[in-house]
Amino acid sequence: MSGPNITDSGLNNQVDIDASVKRADGFQIHIKGRDNHLVIGAHTVLGNGMIELRNNACSITVGENCLINGSIRCRAGQSHIRIGCNTTMMMAHISLHEAGHITLGDDCMLSGDITMDVSDMHSILDVETGRRLNPPRDILIGDHVWLAHGVRVMKGAQIGQDSIIGSRAMVCGAIPANSLAVGTPARVMRSGVTWDRRRLPLSPETEGAAAERE
Repeated sequence: MSGPNITDSGLNNQVDIDASVKRADGFQIHIKGRDNHLVIGAHTVLGNGMIELRNNACSITVGENCLINGSIRCRAGQSHIRIGCNTTMMMAHISLHEAGHITLGDDCMLSGDITMDVSDMHSILDVETGRRLNPPRDILIGDHVWLAHGVRVMKGAQIGQDSIIGSRAMVCGAIPANSLAVGTPARVMRSGVTWDRRRLPLSPETEGAAAERE
């Protein structure tokens, strides 16, 4: 691990990276355009991947004590990404192809092969008028949210705090707090739940139910 290696080929860009941040040798940070702002908080580890700000007036903020694997990319002007403290990403790809905001709360856990974007990246047009029908929409993810492997978070998605999104689900709308949601599109299967990073022992009731199913 080493300190961040940054390529800045733009103008009037501001970089605030705490001295305690560690970067794996392959992790890249590229800044282009002008008036962009990158912030990375104390004791965050940049493992495998990249951070990119490639347009104007964009911002990326990563909180303290995070682990980042994957890509975080502001491709359009006026695009903004915020990742809260203590959040971990095993291999997620967060991008904005149009102006907007993607916000992740504190203590989120993102597994591998996860994608999210505020844009469809191409235009859907009304045949008669030529009017574009698919504007970008912000993404908001609350504190302590677990996204399992292969989750797709679509534009306009909102996920409430303490929720779990099951493997390969596609989140298109709003998921309430303390929910377990699965499927395409994701639907709430159980409410009143939360989760823990530790693999805790099963309760006697849960062990009994599992034995009966066998």
